[in-house]
Amino acid sequence: MLGVGIFWLLYRQFDFDEIMSILKSDMNVFWVVVSMLIGVVSHIARSLRWRLQLRQLNINASFGTVCNAIFGTYAFNLVLPRFGELWRCTYLANHEQASFTRVFGSMLSDRFADTVTAMSIVLVVFFTQVGVVNEFMAQNPQTQQNVYGLLTSPWLYVALLVVVGVLVWLFAHNSNNKLLNRLKEALRKMWEGFNSVLSMKEGKLLFLFYTIAIWGCYFLQLYICTFAFDWMSHITVMQALVLFVLGSIGMAVPVQGGIGPWHAAVIFGMMFYGYSHEQAGAFALIAHGSQMIVTMLLGVYTTVSILLERRQNKKLN
Repeated sequence: MLGVGIFWLLYRQFDFDEIMSILKSDMNVFWVVVSMLIGVVSHIARSLRWRLQLRQLNINASFGTVCNAIFGTYAFNLVLPRFGELWRCTYLANHEQASFTRVFGSMLSDRFADTVTAMSIVLVVFFTQVGVVNEFMAQNPQTQQNVYGLLTSPWLYVALLVVVGVLVWLFAHNSNNKLLNRLKEALRKMWEGFNSVLSMKEGKLLFLFYTIAIWGCYFLQLYICTFAFDWMSHITVMQALVLFVLGSIGMAVPVQGGIGPWHAAVIFGMMFYGYSHEQAGAFALIAHGSQMIVTMLLGVYTTVSILLERRQNKKLN
């Protein structure tokens, strides 16, 4: 409801007839399809990267199983924000008869690698395109206040100290309490999963390669989509990267698929570069909508694949 509400508030300001006219007359569908295929490649690269981590934990899931887990993640995230991460760990742990906490830990390190990569890209763009970022913050003072408030809040650092203190006490304290021992064991397995990347004896370079491939595909999804419109032919790679970063900030809002916040951020960036209101709205609608179609189709594929696998297992049993 939040995502639909933001989307409606945003697009009610547009001349939708003009947007539809742009999409009917100015859009080259070929490049939109190419962008969608690149989106599929990004999910496959993520599957290969996570499989590396799972193998480090002696969880030898098949490529198809890991792909199902990743494809399903994004489909479930359209139902409830971040729910897909929990689902993929549950699905894979049950399928492979593995420890949920170890699998969950590997997922956390998977996401941590993404966070580091995203922050690195944001910093590069920030120092090369300071004017755009400052203008964005000036246009969105609430965002600026929230970021500044979070970083300067003493409660953030108090909470971190409390968490660290509890963890140190928990692992230093010997107890016969079954509940505490179970918690320690769960945290130990979670850390083992989280540490799966750093503890790799082989495959670190491959992990880095897959990470670059994932984020390279994310950027190309957006950049290739600009080829679909002749009036975007003069956009530079750096300008497209700015739009990508603004969209990534929008995706951080806990709304299904970034519906609404992503559009608002990208539309702002395009208008900053001189595109009309309706041109920006049309591009954001197609660039985001095409990837939502990919997510839903992969979700359908995953559902059918899992159902067929379960039917086959029942026949064998």
